[in-house]
Amino acid sequence: MQKKIDIPQEYFNKSYSDSIADGFSLFKKTYFKILPIFVLILITFLIISNLVMIDPNWQLLELNLQLTQMLENIDYETASIDELQEIMNFMLPILGFSFLLLSAEIFFSNFPQFLAFGIVGGYLYKTYLKQEVNSAEEFKRSMKIEILLIPLLFALLISLGFLLLFIPALIIYIFFIYSPVMHSIESEEKLMCIKASRRYSKNNLWRIIGLLFINLIITGIVSFIYTLILDLIIPAAEYNAAFHPATRNYLMIIIYTLIYDITNVLLSPLLSCLLITLLVYSKKQMYSRDSRLQYYQRTPQQQIPLPSSTPYEIPRQPVPKPQIQPETTDSESPIFCPYCGFSMERHFNFRFCPSCGEKIPKTGM
Repeated sequence: MQKKIDIPQEYFNKSYSDSIADGFSLFKKTYFKILPIFVLILITFLIISNLVMIDPNWQLLELNLQLTQMLENIDYETASIDELQEIMNFMLPILGFSFLLLSAEIFFSNFPQFLAFGIVGGYLYKTYLKQEVNSAEEFKRSMKIEILLIPLLFALLISLGFLLLFIPALIIYIFFIYSPVMHSIESEEKLMCIKASRRYSKNNLWRIIGLLFINLIITGIVSFIYTLILDLIIPAAEYNAAFHPATRNYLMIIIYTLIYDITNVLLSPLLSCLLITLLVYSKKQMYSRDSRLQYYQRTPQQQIPLPSSTPYEIPRQPVPKPQIQPETTDSESPIFCPYCGFSMERHFNFRFCPSCGEKIPKTGM
């Protein structure tokens, strides 16, 4: 059963580029209200991930140094098959260990982002649609068990997909990217959030990829410039000494982590705002497509039933008398879609039909 559409008519006239521009406007409008949620969650998981991953990362660094020395000392012209086999046996576990650690880092980077997105998603959605909403009450309403379980499952699926190869992780990321907010926006139950997310994202694959690319370019450029400045200020010897097992300082590790990752934390709400405006665009597309299908498809219940006494005769319907409509000026008369006949108010200045989604030609305006 199709759910009632909650999008005002003015949003049906927006294109993909309009939704991206609205995402930046929403980011500017709600930044200081949603930023504390992202800062609290992301910084907490940054500290946890660095403390958990510091020893495995150091072990991987030492193994890579040993492998580099073995490759430099071997003479490939005179090396025996046993020596080459020994290097291969040493290289394969390092490769598997590297993929495992990278998958763990992907989990620690994605889970807090999805968790924060699930908490603020309902507030961003209602704010974008110009509905009355209280940020504190909306955040409190979103903090349920589903907000924790769905991002956790989502991050685990992406990590497992990356172990297989990069493409499965990307497909999982795009298809289920809206699952953390479906509970607060459409009141979906647990695993049904994943199904609802796929319903809105499957027809917008390249649009979501383009949105992710825009966010990556912006955050990447800002982080790159910021990191170059930090490298000139913080000596490399002091930074490396904080991670070395002999001189390890956990307090300095936390400080360095916060300093180097602060730009990613401050820009993290941007992706959530862009996703919310694209979600409204996707819902508008789906509603227009469903309305068009309902116009052309008739169910048996909608057909005129035949009376039992005359099974082969169609009853005649009385012809209604034409009603004389009062004359209206061009500025007051409605616009009719040339494809489905949907009536629209002229002052909205539609470019796309809200019913069938077709572009309205300029001659029909």
